[in-house]
Amino acid sequence: RSRLIKTKDQRKNMKRELTGHVVTRWYRAPEIILLEKDYGPAIDIWAVGCIFAELLGMMKENAPTFMDRQPLFPGSLVSPYLGKRQYGVEKGFPFSSTDQLAIIFGTIGLPSEDDKSFVTDQKASEYLDSFPHTPKVDLSLKYPGAPAEAIDFLNKILVFNPYFRMSLQDALSHPLFDNIRRPQAEGFVGNPIELEIEKM
Repeated sequence: RSRLIKTKDQRKNMKRELTGHVVTRWYRAPEIILLEKDYGPAIDIWAVGCIFAELLGMMKENAPTFMDRQPLFPGSLVSPYLGKRQYGVEKGFPFSSTDQLAIIFGTIGLPSEDDKSFVTDQKASEYLDSFPHTPKVDLSLKYPGAPAEAIDFLNKILVFNPYFRMSLQDALSHPLFDNIRRPQAEGFVGNPIELEIEKM
């Protein structure tokens, strides 16, 4: 019995440890990087966008050889603002061009005030204000072999503010999937799915 309790305690501790590292760094949504406590399915939509971009990057027209393939946001650290090591300083905050947010902004551009409106932590807001202005990259130039629907999908899914990001239902209804969808075969569960393993 004591062994069983210990196992449950270990599971609880493991769950607590994993909560701050919900998604692998390169696929981590901005709200997770900024340690927002209230996040939802939009983090998965962001990750889908990152993976979809990698798939586009595998097209011969976009990457002639396998050596040209790479993830969209290959940051080498989540954020120097959250870490203990020292980097360059930008407006009073540690700064590194390999910071995950710096890599993200290098593609989607620096977020506007409206884009940043979901951020609740004052220090995170100040940190965002420390980034230099970066324009949005034209994804059709980055992925010239991709159809227009694919670029439109990517532009709507890789959105900084999770409340402005395309929802799952809108993603499924996007014209990109018109030729492969069979709506009559799809099911929608209106309530959250509870797995028994999560209760242990």
